[in-house]
Amino acid sequence: MASAAYAGLVSAMTLANELALGAAPPERAGSAAAVLESGQELGGALGMALPGSIGAAVYTAAMPVSAPAAARETLGGAGGLARRPRRGAVRLRLGHGGAALGAAVLMALAAVVSVVVLRGRS
Repeated sequence: MASAAYAGLVSAMTLANELALGAAPPERAGSAAAVLESGQELGGALGMALPGSIGAAVYTAAMPVSAPAAARETLGGAGGLARRPRRGAVRLRLGHGGAALGAAVLMALAAVVSVVVLRGRS
């Protein structure tokens, strides 16, 4: 599944790079490439940090106040607990793939925006 997503992402990024660098004057191509690369790095970092932070906040909010500190702070600490309800909470957070679903929705939205904005440009 991930390889299909990466194949689509690489194809889209190749076309976007070609459009962006093709629109820049030849004497400014280096600057355009630097801005494009910086934007890609920032987007990649935010794409990992934001879903992770949201997932951690949701996980922490779902843990009961009576849970030990290690369980509230780390997923590993919660997995080590012997009580079934807490293990169920860990399975709930890992099993439903909320971050993956959110990423899929964002990628689909980005695809629609790309088609609308880039249609007819060459």
